[in-house]
Amino acid sequence: MSIEPRAQVAPERVLPGPVPVAPEAAAQQRVVQRICARVAPEGMRIGVGDLPPGGLQVWIETPVDIAAAPESWVLHHRMAREVALVGWHCEADADRLLVLGWSAACLHNRVRLLQSGLRRLAGFEHTAQRAVQLDGQHPDDEPPAQVAAAVCASIERRLRWPERLAELAGFERSSELPHLQLLLAQVAGLEAKVARACEEHLVMARVLARAVCEQYTRHRDLHRAQRDVLAESRRWVHASTMIRGSAGARPSTPGVGRPHMGLAERRIAASVINHGVPRVPRAATAPRADHFGPAEDAR
Repeated sequence: MSIEPRAQVAPERVLPGPVPVAPEAAAQQRVVQRICARVAPEGMRIGVGDLPPGGLQVWIETPVDIAAAPESWVLHHRMAREVALVGWHCEADADRLLVLGWSAACLHNRVRLLQSGLRRLAGFEHTAQRAVQLDGQHPDDEPPAQVAAAVCASIERRLRWPERLAELAGFERSSELPHLQLLLAQVAGLEAKVARACEEHLVMARVLARAVCEQYTRHRDLHRAQRDVLAESRRWVHASTMIRGSAGARPSTPGVGRPHMGLAERRIAASVINHGVPRVPRAATAPRADHFGPAEDAR
């Protein structure tokens, strides 16, 4: 495992003094504060400060009620797991959580998580099914815009990536070590792709939720509206899969399909009638009867 070099860590928690904090250190503190606040129980205050001579230390400022919340070492280990998913090397005990330098192993793990997230986000079926259910609401209860907003909020919580990427907003990650800088650049690129994929899911949820509300206003049958909108959405939800299959059958590019298509490309592809029809190969020309083989030509 490769991490950025750090000096010897102080043996005990040292409260931060009035020393001015560098902008990059302040941004890191905000990110760690957001992550730890998400993990901690509601109402628990989390302290984050500099760790002489480098890094951050996290501690619980409010007393931990054993009956209502886990012990401090359990919370610190949960925080360490979530912070390490960003790419930092962490060490936790009952007294505090130490956030040290970038770790190559943790960054490789984040790359794998982002790649796995992209593969999961390539399918829109579950999002479509949840969107037409309107998050358990009825079109008569709220205006269509509010119903669509509630559906998008529910889908965003289910995706989980938007919240985790928002925690890193405004934080520019860098390293003096070249191989860690390359990993950070790879992570940033994958995060941008995941953010765009999540936005496509939210756009789809908003469109389908409003479509259900519009269909319901026509015939006042909610189940019929949900069924019709879901059936219509399946045409462009599965469009990229159909095109990928037909593209892979082409002789010029054997076994190579087209890249992942976004939501807009899927909707356009669904409007094409013959996108799933494979090309018919040309019939082979029958050999002429007067053709002679090489042995007979040599006579």
